[in-house]
Amino acid sequence: MPSLTFSSGLRLAFAGILVSGVAQAEPTPNTSTVAATVGPMRTTHGSLACRLHTPGDGFPRTTTGTTTRRVKATSDAARCVFEKVPPGTYAIVVHHDENDNRKMDKNLLGIPLEGYGASNNHTYALSAPSWDESKFVVEAGKPRALAIALRY
Repeated sequence: MPSLTFSSGLRLAFAGILVSGVAQAEPTPNTSTVAATVGPMRTTHGSLACRLHTPGDGFPRTTTGTTTRRVKATSDAARCVFEKVPPGTYAIVVHHDENDNRKMDKNLLGIPLEGYGASNNHTYALSAPSWDESKFVVEAGKPRALAIALRY
């Protein structure tokens, strides 16, 4: 049976590739994953838009300082995952964009026609949730799981 031999340089290069692959696969210890399970959704049309907010200024309307995830609505609940989130205080706002037009459809009075929600589940018919009601803390290396109910 033939044997394979590698030069010492090739062995070092191969070992370096293996080590770098392992290093990249491990999560960064000072970040966390935030996962929000959202539902129930009244239809499986469209998609769910989730925005992770870092600052309190302009919450929940601003997109400054946010990270957005969109997930297809395929069942009565969906899951938005934010990875490599640094420690800090955050809030999530969600919107079931049933017609996928990437905006919150409202009636003539400004009341949402599509489902919406926020972390800690403080939602109102006539006003947006506040930062203080919606914020939560992410600790280094500790995954955070949230359940967000939609209001239609």
